[in-house]
Amino acid sequence: MVDMLIEQGYIRSKAVEEAMRAVPRHEFVAKAYETMAYEDTPLPTENGQTTSAPSIVAMMCEAAIPFSLMFEVGCGYGYLASVCALAEPRGKVVTAELYPSIAARAAKNFRQLSIDDRVDVIVCDGSMGPPLSVAPDTIMVSAAAPEVPHFLFERLAEEGKMIVPVGIDIQELLLVRKRKGTLTARSLTSCIFVPLQGTYGINPR
Repeated sequence: MVDMLIEQGYIRSKAVEEAMRAVPRHEFVAKAYETMAYEDTPLPTENGQTTSAPSIVAMMCEAAIPFSLMFEVGCGYGYLASVCALAEPRGKVVTAELYPSIAARAAKNFRQLSIDDRVDVIVCDGSMGPPLSVAPDTIMVSAAAPEVPHFLFERLAEEGKMIVPVGIDIQELLLVRKRKGTLTARSLTSCIFVPLQGTYGINPR
């Protein structure tokens, strides 16, 4: 899988390559889909949520690194957070999940990878922003927002970046930057994510 992602240009750095080789994706999907874990496709977890396709995870991680403090909205079983944490060992990841059972599975995965000292999963409505005393320099939104989440953008540190899929049916994966309080964005690729839930999501919970 990783060799294919390198050949197709999704993985560009040694850091992301090594991280993706180190994370066993079959631990991050529902048991019924374990045999498909190394195909480049999103796969179900629970409660209608999914683990993103490896190519999308690679692109999002490449766009995120380097970072000091990342806040992720939509942890799922923790695949993207794990890859990012291993690709940027000096960074801290705080990832928010609405569903306690999903968050518990993610926490177990982080412990098994021995990254639980650098990755914290919290059960909360991540769409409302990071419950942190320090503004993150990177925000990762792992679900589709109807537009760039300005509430999250306001909580982003100056010169920070946000990676977010924007749209309803088909989205554009945007790399958003904050410079002097101004938003600039460019598209990384077209994609399809499950809808963002919570207060500021497409599907409010």
